[in-house]
Amino acid sequence: MPFRNPLKYLFGVAGLTLAMSVAAANTFPSEQIKLIVPYAAGASTDGLARLVGQDVAEALKQPVVVENHAGAGGTIAADYVKRQPGDGYTIMLTTDGILSVNPAIYKKLGYDSLKDFTPLSVAVSAPLVLAVRTNSPFKTAQEIIDYAKKNPEKLSYGSAGVGSSQHMAGELMKAMADVDITHVPYRGGGPAMTDLLGGHIDLMFVQSASAKELADKGSLRILAIGSPERNPQLPDVPTFSEIGLKGYDSDTWYGFNMPAKADPKVVAVLNTAIVNSLKKRREQLEKLGYAVVASSPEDMQKSVQQNIAKWRDVAKKAGIYQMQ
Repeated sequence: MPFRNPLKYLFGVAGLTLAMSVAAANTFPSEQIKLIVPYAAGASTDGLARLVGQDVAEALKQPVVVENHAGAGGTIAADYVKRQPGDGYTIMLTTDGILSVNPAIYKKLGYDSLKDFTPLSVAVSAPLVLAVRTNSPFKTAQEIIDYAKKNPEKLSYGSAGVGSSQHMAGELMKAMADVDITHVPYRGGGPAMTDLLGGHIDLMFVQSASAKELADKGSLRILAIGSPERNPQLPDVPTFSEIGLKGYDSDTWYGFNMPAKADPKVVAVLNTAIVNSLKKRREQLEKLGYAVVASSPEDMQKSVQQNIAKWRDVAKKAGIYQMQ
C-alpha cells in the first residue's frame, strides 16, 4: 500500500534516526574502544597512549585496546582511522607531524587533516633542544648562527628523516636566522645521534628528555630550547627568542582524535576522560620530558590550522613543499 504522505514518512524516519543517535550517545560507551597508535609498540608515544588508555578505560568502565598501525610517518594509521565510523569506538593517538607537517609537505595524502577527523585534545607538547657534542667548539646557539652566517653550508645537522620534527625545527631556525646549514636525514633519530656523538655531523635537534639524559652523562651540550618559554627541567637553557629569533617555536605535540562526523556528546565524554587522565598523570609525564597541555577539541583544531600554514611556509623555504 503506497504512503499517502511521503514527507511525513521521511520526517518520521529522520526523527527515529535522531532519537537512536541521541540514545547511543547517552549510553556511550557500551563496548570496548580501540586506540590506534601510529608507531611501533615500545615507542615513547606508545607508552603515552597506554597510560592515557588505562585511565580512560577506568573512567568509562570499558576496555581500551591499543592497536599499533606503524609505518609511513603515521599515514597508515591516519588512513585507517578516517575510514572508521565516528561513533567513538575508534580513537587515535596522533601528532603535530601527522596532522600539520605532512599536509605542509606532501602533495598527495590519503587524508585531510581538517575534514577527516574530529579533534579530541592536544595531550602533551614535547620540547626540542639544540644540542652539540661536548667537545664541540660551540658554547652557545648564537655562536652557531654567527659561524653559519660567515660560513654557509659548512655546518651540518642531522634528523630522523625528511619532515620529522627534528628536520622542521632545523629548517625553522635556518629560515628565521637566515643561515645555510646542511640537513643530513637519517633513518631514525638513533643513527643521527650516533653520528652526532661520533663527530660526523655538527648539531642536532633532540627531544629535551633524551638530550638531558645524555647531557647529564657528559655526552651532549644543550645550547637552546625551541619552546616559547624556558623549561623547568632545563632552567639554565635559553630559548631561541632570547637570542633574537623572536617567536621561534619548534615544540611538537601529541594528542588524540577520532573519525569525522562524531556526536558532540561522545566527543565531550572522551575529552573529559582524556583531560582528567593527563591532569592525574602530570608529574609522571613531566618527568618523561613532556609538558601537559590537555586542550579542548576546539583548541586542537586551531593548532592544526595554524601549524599547517606555519610548516608549509617553512617547507617552501626549505624546498620540500609538495613532495610526491
